[in-house]
Amino acid sequence: MNFLLSIILPLALAAQVISAIPDAPVRLVPFYLSSQQREVKMKLAAPAAIAVARSGNIYVFDDGNSRIVKLDTRGNFISEFGQSGSAGAVKRAGFNASIAVDQNENVYVSDPVSPKVSIFSSDGTFQRSFRVPFPMTSIAVNRKQEIFLAIDTARQTELIYVFSETGKFLRRFGERLVRPSEGPDRALNRAIVACDAKDNLFVTFRSWPLIRKYSPAGTLIAENQFTIPSELISEPQRNSYSLDFFSKHADSSFVPPLITHSISLNGAGVGYLLLNAHSIVIFAPSGAVQKQFHFRAPRDRDNVFLRLVGDVRSRTVYLLDTRSGEIYQAPKL
Repeated sequence: MNFLLSIILPLALAAQVISAIPDAPVRLVPFYLSSQQREVKMKLAAPAAIAVARSGNIYVFDDGNSRIVKLDTRGNFISEFGQSGSAGAVKRAGFNASIAVDQNENVYVSDPVSPKVSIFSSDGTFQRSFRVPFPMTSIAVNRKQEIFLAIDTARQTELIYVFSETGKFLRRFGERLVRPSEGPDRALNRAIVACDAKDNLFVTFRSWPLIRKYSPAGTLIAENQFTIPSELISEPQRNSYSLDFFSKHADSSFVPPLITHSISLNGAGVGYLLLNAHSIVIFAPSGAVQKQFHFRAPRDRDNVFLRLVGDVRSRTVYLLDTRSGEIYQAPKL
C-alpha cells in the first residue's frame, strides 16, 4: 500500500511498510475479572484507560464509576480515589479518558471536558490540578515530570503541548497530518502519545497508519508507517485513503476504517499499538515496525479491547476490555 507520506513533512524520512500476519493466536490470560469480584467497589464499569507503574501496580481510569482504581501486580484491588465528593474528583471522559504514571508513581489524569490535568500521589492523595487551553486526547509524562498532551482542536497547527507538573507551559511541537479544520478530517489529526525510558515521545494517529518518534525537545527523529489489515479496508476505500484525498475533500462522508486505540512502550523500549480492538502492531525502540498480527478473543467471547499498556518491567502487555470491565495479559509479545 503506497501512502502519500511526502506531503506530511518536508523531512525526507523513509517509511517502512510490512504485511499483516492474519489471525495469529495469542494466549490471553485473565488478570482482573469484574464478574468474579464480590464487592461492588471492586467491579469496573466501562474502564477507559490503564497505566502501569515501575512497581508493577496498575492504575485504571474507571470511567463508568468516575474514579481511579489501583491494583497490585497480581490483580488484587488495593484502593480507589478521585471518586465523586473527594478532593480532585475525576469526571467521566469516555474514549478520550487518559492516564499516566511517572517514575515516582504519581498519577496524572486528563479531564478532556474541563479541560484540565489532575495529579495524585500513589496512595490517592490529591496533589494539584491545572487547566489547559484546549481539549486533549492523550497524556504522557517523562522522567522530568514534563507532561505531554495531544491537543484536539482545529485552531492550532501543533499536535503536542508540553507543561510542567505545576502547569507552566513549556513548548509545543508536531506537525498535523492535514490542515486543521472542523470537518470529518479532524479525526486524522487526533494523536495518541507515549514516552519511552529515555524521554523520547512516540506519537500515532487515531485513523492514520503512522508512528512518529520525537526527541524530548520535540525534534522529529523518525516516522514509520504500517499496513492497514486488508479485512478493515475495501479496495474502493483503499484507493481513496490518502492524505491528499482528505485534504481536498474535508467534507467527505468517508469513514476511516482504521481506529488506533492505544500506544505504549515497555521498559526495553519495545512499543505496541492496539488497532480496531483486536490487532496489535509491535515496533522497535527506533520506531521501526517489526510485526503485526491479530489475536483471538479469549473463550470466544465478544471482547472489545480499547486500551493496551506495556509493563515496564517485562514484555507483558495488558489489554483492557471496556465492555466487560476486565483486564487480560498477553505475555511476552
